[in-house]
Amino acid sequence: MKEVAVRYSAVARALHWGVAFAIIAEYLIGLSIDTFGWKNLHLQLGFLILLLVSLRIVWRLTHRYPQFDDSLSRFNSIAAHAGHGVLYLLTLIIPLLGVILVVTKGKAFNVLGIPFEPLMTPMAYQTRHTIKLVHVYLAHTIIIIAAGHALMALLHQFVYKHPILSRMLPEKFADIIEGKNGK
Repeated sequence: MKEVAVRYSAVARALHWGVAFAIIAEYLIGLSIDTFGWKNLHLQLGFLILLLVSLRIVWRLTHRYPQFDDSLSRFNSIAAHAGHGVLYLLTLIIPLLGVILVVTKGKAFNVLGIPFEPLMTPMAYQTRHTIKLVHVYLAHTIIIIAAGHALMALLHQFVYKHPILSRMLPEKFADIIEGKNGK
């Protein structure tokens, strides 16, 4: 019988929570970008998210991860896979749209301390405006889907008693929410 991981590895958990918190921070910065002039911070964090997501996908493709509990219904299993797929897709598309907006501005820019000269001639205003709108609407969308993802993890952990959430937590916290004494 094939050995199945019970919980995600420490690296997978760190990448998951790092991406999650970075996306929440990026979203909040994006909401107040004009008020506080945080465009450069938004840009830097966006590139960092793209880097973290890329690492997360490589890790996911090259390492074992826990399978869904057999007691999970077929519908819930399909919904979970679809939800994860959409989240992975959005965590790539949103920052990539941001990159497109930066490189098509026709101005020099700095990414994580590395200066870049303009990579392209400026894109037409209407095209850039449309890309920006898609970037913004997808940002709202990922927050809604991520909230649903978190709520479903809580529901499965505490109502249906499937150890979904505990698989993504450090063992000490997983033991606490599973009612173990931590020994």
